[in-house]
Amino acid sequence: MRSRYTAYTLADIQYLVATTHPGQQESIKQQAIYQQSAGTLWQKLEIIETEAGKTSDQTGIVEFRAWFKESLSSPEKIHHERSSFIKKEDHWYFVYPGMAVIRTETVGRNDPCPCGSGRKFKKCCSQ
Repeated sequence: MRSRYTAYTLADIQYLVATTHPGQQESIKQQAIYQQSAGTLWQKLEIIETEAGKTSDQTGIVEFRAWFKESLSSPEKIHHERSSFIKKEDHWYFVYPGMAVIRTETVGRNDPCPCGSGRKFKKCCSQ
């Protein structure tokens, strides 16, 4: 989470795409991410709570607040979010909520769903 925040502060679009779930990377509108991050003056990040996300976990959630300004003279605003992450091959990936996850590998019906929901694939995205 902290590395993605830093990438937003630096407008490092390549990193933001690379740390997004591989099944969502093609769907990301890189230009929209750039426009959002390039004009934003990020002030600070506060991690409020984490759920799972340890070395032995396959999923995790990070609740955070990020303070920002849209210009030097604009008032400070707060972005509050609960972000979901999934671990694949020892790398953590952000999962955009509400965006379809395109399968990049074969998933068995009883395997955990690649979207990171924690449910079996047959009860989640296969429907």
